[in-house]
Amino acid sequence: MHIHIHLHGALRDHLPEGSNGRLTLQFKKSETIKVSTLISRFSLDGHIQIAINEELIENESTVLYDGDIVEVFRPAAGG
Repeated sequence: MHIHIHLHGALRDHLPEGSNGRLTLQFKKSETIKVSTLISRFSLDGHIQIAINEELIENESTVLYDGDIVEVFRPAAGG
C-alpha cells in the first residue's frame, strides 16, 4: 500500500532533505494506517490543516487507503 504525503511551507522541513516536501510511503496491505500515524511519524504539531485527495478533513483518526494523497499545511490568516 502506498500513501503519498505532501507537506507545504515550513512543514517541508519535517521530511528528508531533497524530498521537496513530497514523499511516498509504503506500508503492508494488512496495516491500518490513520492520518494520526503520519502526524506522529513526522512530528507535525501545532495548528495544521489536513486534506486527503483534495478534501479537508477534521478527524485525524481517518483511515488511509492505497494511493491516497495526504496534504498538510498551516492555515492562512488574513485581516
